[in-house]
Amino acid sequence: MSAADPNFPSGPYPAGKHIIPPPRPVSPSTAGYSLNHLMLRIKDPEKSIRFYNDCFGLHTVFIFNAGPWTIYYLGPRDTNISTLGTSKGLLELYHIPADSSVEYQNGNEYQNGGVGFGHVGFTVPDVGEALERVKAFGFEVIKPLEADKEDGMGLPERVVMGDHGKVSEGYKHVFRQLAFVKDPDGYWVEIVPQVVKSA
Repeated sequence: MSAADPNFPSGPYPAGKHIIPPPRPVSPSTAGYSLNHLMLRIKDPEKSIRFYNDCFGLHTVFIFNAGPWTIYYLGPRDTNISTLGTSKGLLELYHIPADSSVEYQNGNEYQNGGVGFGHVGFTVPDVGEALERVKAFGFEVIKPLEADKEDGMGLPERVVMGDHGKVSEGYKHVFRQLAFVKDPDGYWVEIVPQVVKSA
């Protein structure tokens, strides 16, 4: 992106005023890419499901027991498991029982360390092509396709290395089809195929 990009006008920006750049032109290289989900770690699934579903109108699309943790995928009421790859506005909740004594932070508490926010997820037509694009831009791939090692799952070693049960083969099958890269600030970005192949 050059400094002359009209969609990213250079500052300084006047205080108290919205700057509204024109839309970016269509890019054939990223046709079919869309922001798909955010992942949060949670302490109490019942309370979190009630909050996001009852207060904000989402519904539980699926629940997946990965072994040492359970994933709750929430989305708009018209979303089902067959439309996840083309859906938007999804929320992935991770309940990790081994984290019961770990205090999660919300990302805005600079004085405290910790975790809570997980990753941003994008669905794409071809994960391999998206990874090549990320590498061409000079960004780091932290989990390539086909990799399924527990230490690459973004969870504490005590959770994924067998202390709390083995990671299920069903989860590993899905995990091999996706990838993770780092954004410029080190946040994880997950790249998911629009269609996840069944085992």
